[in-house]
Amino acid sequence: MADASEAPQSFDDFALRLGDVMRGERATMGKSLLDVQRELRIKASYIAAIENCDPSAFDTPGFIAGYVRSYARYLGMDPDEAFAGFCAESGFSVAHGMSKDASIIRKPLDGAAAKPKARDPLAEPNMPFAPSSDSFLSQIEPGAVGSSLVLLALIAGIGYGGWAVLQEVQRVQLSPVEQTPVVLSELDPLDAARAPSAPDPLGQSAMENAGVAGVFTPPSNEAFDRLYRPQALDVPVLVARDAPISTLDPDSGGLFAGAGGSAGLPQVQDSALAAAALAPGFGAPQQVGATGNGVTVVAARPAWVQVKEEAGAVLFSGILNAGETFPVPSGATDPVIKVGESSAIYFAVNGALHGPAGPRGAVTDDLALDGALIVAGYGTVTAQDDADLAPIMAKLNGASSGQTQLAGAQATGAAAVPQPQVLAAATPGVTIVASRDAWVRVKAPSGATIFEAIMQRGDTYNVPQTETPPTIRTGDAGAVFFAVNGQTYGPYGQNGAIADNLALSVSNVTQKMAATDLSRHTELAKVVAELNAGQAGVQD
Repeated sequence: MADASEAPQSFDDFALRLGDVMRGERATMGKSLLDVQRELRIKASYIAAIENCDPSAFDTPGFIAGYVRSYARYLGMDPDEAFAGFCAESGFSVAHGMSKDASIIRKPLDGAAAKPKARDPLAEPNMPFAPSSDSFLSQIEPGAVGSSLVLLALIAGIGYGGWAVLQEVQRVQLSPVEQTPVVLSELDPLDAARAPSAPDPLGQSAMENAGVAGVFTPPSNEAFDRLYRPQALDVPVLVARDAPISTLDPDSGGLFAGAGGSAGLPQVQDSALAAAALAPGFGAPQQVGATGNGVTVVAARPAWVQVKEEAGAVLFSGILNAGETFPVPSGATDPVIKVGESSAIYFAVNGALHGPAGPRGAVTDDLALDGALIVAGYGTVTAQDDADLAPIMAKLNGASSGQTQLAGAQATGAAAVPQPQVLAAATPGVTIVASRDAWVRVKAPSGATIFEAIMQRGDTYNVPQTETPPTIRTGDAGAVFFAVNGQTYGPYGQNGAIADNLALSVSNVTQKMAATDLSRHTELAKVVAELNAGQAGVQD
């Protein structure tokens, strides 16, 4: 018969114990066994053993008193009373420090198995939150699980995105053709082997009457061109206006388009035109001096001109400035002219001025310099047709009339009769003289380049006279001199130096430059001597 003390107790036999008080205090604080384990650094199984008054759960009995007192102090209970109650309920007694009971509790031998103790359901509940040892799930942090899930989701998203992009790149999309191919002609390979039948009386063959095609004819070039030509070329093709700015016509485009030509623009009277109006017979066809019945090229504005014979010999090639002329030699064989700015070149034939050579900005090439052809192809012009012609025609007519009067006076032997001077005498200009090779550039006040070249030894350039004088720039200032009214000035600067921005007016050159001492500049003295000898030969 079993011992009555080991029988299970009923509900009526229940008495308030130390473990119930401790569990109640812990529940009041809202702490679990794991919370107490983290805060007191005591295993949860030891805490449960203290509440159940089970000293057998401890590995070392010497630490039981410290564990019980620490846990009682944590719950706010009296440590000594709690330990006394633990010893009373569990039968635990403190052993001497040197005794074997104070050391590790030894497990019984296999043959001497401990008598099983009756389990009290109230004192020893089998609760999941009070394990005898830490489980694997208790070592897993919830935050680590969430981070792992986010990382896996990110990896899956990146992988799916890469797969989708790869599929989109490799996809081939076919778009329908806007215009389906059409059959231009149906060819029968047997038509080439068929012989054409005899024509009928009406002039049509039997095969044509029967609707059968004759001998095969290959497609023409137009058919192939239409077959391979894209549809976009059926519309008009626009050509860009790549041309010099001088070819722009203000009457056809811009602000003055549709203004009725030059008649709708304000008329400005030029001072040179007003001075030329004082000449007798202004407005009528002017008589311009020419070489007998030959042709003289007259420049109203600076323009590049090349005159050569039919055989290719070049008679003249260079820039004719405003007012300069070139008489075509009478012994030239079929001379022709090429002009870079056609609107600036006129032709004097038998004392009358014809032209211009062509429209503004155009290039005239291989124009025969024959008097009859020029008279037939170009009409007579007056000073009113071109404002730049007025001073030039007045100057040429004055020179021509003076030569005529001088020749008449010499022929008759009479004394020369002084003529009243209507126009002011022409002011002396500035001539650039190069004593050796030097690069020279002359610019207008507007910034346009009037002259730019490498002047050789002995080359000269007459600077055009404008209201605002042009400026000069040279790479070797020591080789450039200036001639004004028969006197030489300079040099422009030192040898090998670069000089710039000298206004080429008579007053400015004579004031800023000293007269040249030819004894110190032997190269210039030789050049001046050669130029004087050349002019003397021309006068003779």
